[in-house]
Amino acid sequence: MDITVKAKPHPVRAGAFNYSNIKSRYGANTQYFTKDGKPFTPIAGELHFSRLPRARWKETLLKMRECGINTVSTYVFWNYHEEIKGQFDFAGNKDIAAFLQICKDIGMPCVLRIGPWCHGEVIRGGFPKRINKMAKKRCDNPKYLAEVKEFWQGLYKEVKPYLDGETVIGIQLENEYTGPTEHIRTLRKIAEKIGFKVPFFTMTAWPSGKPDRDFLPMIGGYPDGPWNVGKKALKPNNRFAVTPAKTEDEIGGDLFKSQTAQKGAYDDVPYASCETGPGNQVTQHRRPYISEKDGYGVGFAKFASGVNWLGYYMFCGGANPNDRLMQENRLTGYPNNYPIIDYDFQAPISRYGVCRPHGDRLRLMHLFINEFDPEICRKQAYFPKWKSKDPFDISFLKCSVRADENGCGYFFASTYEKGLQYRDFKDVNVTFAIQDKAIKLPSVDIQAGAMFFYPFNITLGHVHFDYILAQPVAKAVVDGKTVCYFVQCEGITPKYSVNGKECPLDFSANGTVIDDVIAVVIPYEKARTFHFINGKAYFLDGTVYSERGKIYCEQESGTDLKNEISLTRCKKQKLPYNYFLYSAGKRSDYALKLPKDILENRLDVVLTFDFDGLNLQVFSGKTLLNDYFNIDRKFVMHLRDYREYIEKNQTLLIRTAPKTKFGISNVYHEIPVPLYSDKLVPVSAKELTLNIL
Repeated sequence: MDITVKAKPHPVRAGAFNYSNIKSRYGANTQYFTKDGKPFTPIAGELHFSRLPRARWKETLLKMRECGINTVSTYVFWNYHEEIKGQFDFAGNKDIAAFLQICKDIGMPCVLRIGPWCHGEVIRGGFPKRINKMAKKRCDNPKYLAEVKEFWQGLYKEVKPYLDGETVIGIQLENEYTGPTEHIRTLRKIAEKIGFKVPFFTMTAWPSGKPDRDFLPMIGGYPDGPWNVGKKALKPNNRFAVTPAKTEDEIGGDLFKSQTAQKGAYDDVPYASCETGPGNQVTQHRRPYISEKDGYGVGFAKFASGVNWLGYYMFCGGANPNDRLMQENRLTGYPNNYPIIDYDFQAPISRYGVCRPHGDRLRLMHLFINEFDPEICRKQAYFPKWKSKDPFDISFLKCSVRADENGCGYFFASTYEKGLQYRDFKDVNVTFAIQDKAIKLPSVDIQAGAMFFYPFNITLGHVHFDYILAQPVAKAVVDGKTVCYFVQCEGITPKYSVNGKECPLDFSANGTVIDDVIAVVIPYEKARTFHFINGKAYFLDGTVYSERGKIYCEQESGTDLKNEISLTRCKKQKLPYNYFLYSAGKRSDYALKLPKDILENRLDVVLTFDFDGLNLQVFSGKTLLNDYFNIDRKFVMHLRDYREYIEKNQTLLIRTAPKTKFGISNVYHEIPVPLYSDKLVPVSAKELTLNIL
């Protein structure tokens, strides 16, 4: 297969942007972002402070940082903080000032998504009930704007110390807005008059498909669309494609129809995202399972396609508060039913703080940006001509080159698309043409399901490489030598070429010495355990984070406490929220008995159950603690978030409901769930330990 990629660079201009209203370290031109005048790639991960216990805020931010996240974004839900007019609540898990102080302390900049309408799968999109009842909202209605102003004034009092151009670096106004941009301009005027000052005012690029010079447009895209109707797997739609297209047609399709952007509309604005999905929130009617490649694939595709602000939604899952119903559901006029509590999102970091395999895989890509080529954002993306736009057409390779004006760059390739089975591509020969010169890349065989990139025409240390057939991760100068860490490109034997001479690379721990360069190649499967902390390489299992020279590693111990717990069926209990099990089938009630001291001198205990039912709910007395819409027939619950309940009552009640053939509980499961069963079986109760290196 012969592929030609021709470079037609877009000029880099200052751009007549009005994103900022404050002098800061941050800037933007028509192609990329800057920090202190140097090229900079924001890697933003969404975490909702109000959906996470504040005791875990800091460690979760540090875990995100270890995954390569250098910016956190978060919604500020109006109805979390001012459900009743004039009564503000910024206490406990809603204490945004305390959250921003942690961000400041650890040097994690934050983007606030302040609405007023947010969505975020929250009831009424985050609107208080009185606002939702307004005939004219999300428009320049004076009564509505007066309410918005009051809310933002209350919010401003909390966040004012952090509007320093360093801590809060961005504010998103509105979300998925279908009306004229003039309304968002009105909102900005209100925010600015109150005193909000940030380097970036942003807005979602969908559904309008038209960039605006006053707001940084942010794109999105997800591995699946659980908001879609139907009870079958979604048809492939290039969700994982390496493509020159920048906007997403499907996102938000439950609420509106997106407009396709005109060709070239986004060529002269920096390519940024706020909702690149490494996961999906499950709905009642659709249950996609996000695999490692699903969770990695969309972010990889966007990066390969030239995105220069990677914004993930969600990067860390969470849980809705249990003091009232806060989840989106059809009873409130919205199209989807969601769990009352669970907002795990199948995110790279789970709602309990566990780094999943796609979090490990994304860390490698982020390390490359942060530690190998911090100027990757200067390298524009170029693409071969597609054979067709038919998402079912897998006869050609979707690939790209990101390169600078001298032809130094990286070749990206993907043969993964959820729901499709690519074939292997044999003898792929790529020619990259730029500035009247043609660079021939090595012939490779690319196996189905692979996603990788490798460098070419690159200088490391004193050595100029024609190419290195391995994916770069990090580099550091040690004792005068440039030590470079690479990961094996899936299915490809690692090798390099200098002056036309090709040589093998091995997997030895000491690496391959090439003049003053040491190339260390990590096998594909082992790469998940690779960490690069303070310029040093570590291979660590578990969930890792670091602070002030110490490395923390959370791991499940080999000790199983299963014999100390018991789960038995019990007589029917009078419990609330029966409707929200969304099943016509017969419920079952279980009593889960725990030792009172199960958490004594322990960081956490992880309970794992095999679960064949549709949905379940967990109660302490009549207080709902947790719920689960079955995705993979495994229910996992960490106990430390429920310590106060367990100390008072060691018996938790679990109510389950089965999937049925007809009615509301006849739903789509990617991983099949048997009909009419709600069997719940304990598998393990493992202690979660914290090791400090």
